[in-house]
Amino acid sequence: MALHKQWFSKSSILLLAVVTTLSVFSSLAYGGQKAEAASDYKIIGYYPSWGAYGRNYNVSDIDASKVTHINYAFADICWNGIHGNPDPTGPNPVTWSCQDEVGTINAPNGTIVLGDPWIDAQKSFPGDTWDKPIKGNIGQLIKLKQENPGLKTIISVGGWSWSNRFSDVAANAQTRETFANSAVDFLRKYQFDGVDLDWEYPVSGGLSGNSVRPEDKQNYTLLLQKVREKLNAAGAQDGKTYLLTIASGAGPSFAQNTDLAGIASVVDWINIMTYDFNGGWQTISAHNAPLYYDPAAAAAGVPDAATFNAAAGVQGHLNAGVPASKIVLGMPFYGRGWANCGSGSNGQYQSCSGVSNGTWESGIFDFSDLEAKYINKNGYTRHWNDTAKVPYLYNPSNRTYISYDDVESFGHKTAFIKSNGLGGAMFWEFSGDRNKTLLNKLANDLSIGAGGPGNGSDTTPPTAPANLQATGKTSSSVTLSWSASTDNVGVTAYTVSYGSNELNVSGTNATISGLAPNTTYTFTVKARDAAGNVSAPSSPLSVTTDPASGDTTPPTAPANLQVTGTTANSVTLSWSASTDNVGVTGYTVSYGSNELNVSDTSATISGLAPNTAYTFTVKARDAAGNVSDGVAVTATTDADGGNAIAPWAPNVNYKANDQVTYEGKTYYCIQSHTSLPGWEPANVPALWGLL
Repeated sequence: MALHKQWFSKSSILLLAVVTTLSVFSSLAYGGQKAEAASDYKIIGYYPSWGAYGRNYNVSDIDASKVTHINYAFADICWNGIHGNPDPTGPNPVTWSCQDEVGTINAPNGTIVLGDPWIDAQKSFPGDTWDKPIKGNIGQLIKLKQENPGLKTIISVGGWSWSNRFSDVAANAQTRETFANSAVDFLRKYQFDGVDLDWEYPVSGGLSGNSVRPEDKQNYTLLLQKVREKLNAAGAQDGKTYLLTIASGAGPSFAQNTDLAGIASVVDWINIMTYDFNGGWQTISAHNAPLYYDPAAAAAGVPDAATFNAAAGVQGHLNAGVPASKIVLGMPFYGRGWANCGSGSNGQYQSCSGVSNGTWESGIFDFSDLEAKYINKNGYTRHWNDTAKVPYLYNPSNRTYISYDDVESFGHKTAFIKSNGLGGAMFWEFSGDRNKTLLNKLANDLSIGAGGPGNGSDTTPPTAPANLQATGKTSSSVTLSWSASTDNVGVTAYTVSYGSNELNVSGTNATISGLAPNTTYTFTVKARDAAGNVSAPSSPLSVTTDPASGDTTPPTAPANLQVTGTTANSVTLSWSASTDNVGVTGYTVSYGSNELNVSDTSATISGLAPNTAYTFTVKARDAAGNVSDGVAVTATTDADGGNAIAPWAPNVNYKANDQVTYEGKTYYCIQSHTSLPGWEPANVPALWGLL
């Protein structure tokens, strides 16, 4: 069984790296078994966080009417204050501090944390205001759910690169408790409907540096049981049902190394990764996601052909005790290619000596790219394997072979889902099908109507909430309550609005935080039902927050401001602490139009130009928002030694504060990384700042 193809995006505001790999499993024969039909099919699409970078495929590009669930990939696990995977055999052996949407956090070992805080929750998209607490992709997913009330979102944790700590988390009761509690916190804070564990893989099969134990088989079930316990308790409090799912390997090793029957009794469903069975890591051309076993593949020497196909993977799960209705079949929105392949059988099952080009990386093609440039175009001819039920392309001129899925192969797979009573389809991932050709096929075959999940003929809105009142307030918050609305089907949520801000809640009360002292806010509340109907607003309610604590005394100005170090790109400052009648909470260092907030009495300002004079001003702040007078000092950065600044280049190890030129402009490195094509400074503001 091979693995999710993943791009990971991270820096401190974070970095991208490409992931594809293979884990080889032993053989298991497929035997037919008919299961009971599922009553409602799920269509689950992965959206990878990095889609909003160079691929420029945003959450707003998703047609949510064609899916029931979106899996957002990926969150990670905090361990010893960091997350990431330093394994040198991995695609991106880098770690980062554990962060939320505000900054670095202290989190106990086993805590689920954002994978890429900037793109996950900090980046401003059109319509975001500066004070919106959750922006980024997650903020866009929240907005998408508001527009499609039947849609559910799930946070996926781990994946190929970030499965290194699962074994440690699952190994003892304390870290299982921490992980489960953090799952609840994550869902509530970021408004997800469930959590998906992508542990690749228990016991064996992942990156060589991953923590693994023979006990992973039992511990995985224990971890999921603890998460389920916490989700059920939270759901009872929140008046909703939180989902728990996993991504599973399709090969027999996964079934051997996990208690699939025990897992199935705990989770809502299992997304089986029935793709990446073959790829450029091997020297014989084969199929990325064959539905059935082709004896010709085994005869040609394709590894594990009898078990590396979707039907065998499903049968292995059924044999292990997973109900058919809890199996969701994985389907790829991409193909895989080989180079320098023999021409026999139109390139299929032939010896190859390399990996082809690709859409974003070598050997991997988005389906929409294949539609535009390859399928019966530019020397590529489409062929069909009627045994495996998948198409493939071959170009005899450049000897390139490409395996992929299309509408015809998807038709066979959706028929397989129906005839075997499976729970539905999962696909990796949205951006590979920009024309929605494959997505439309899934939606049509599995009966997701144009109105979207949960939307039917109901057009009656709920009644407007009544009796809106303030039940409490402070200088920075207001607590509201109201009477429940009524609806012909049922109210699912309420939206509290104030100015350009909105807060969605499931109950009839809410606390709105982060408000300014002694300021009047006007609130209204609307109700929503499952069909997406929205009530008229409640009568408006104006509430004035309490004044600040009464403290109007600013701190004293910082003293003894001095320059304690300079480089060509940075200046380090220190000063004596200010005093305040209540207490100083921090300092603001200003230079030009830039500001840096720090809590200590020193700061290093990076990203500066060489041999340039800067004037820095430092002010102190207290808890009431009072600001001291400023104190200033001028410092000149060091010269760069006369060395010319090199142009940006791919495959170079850049360190923080390194400078490069690109398209006539000079940039400084924000986060250490190894550059890749597509990460040009103008394209990745998370990695490069403009001088």
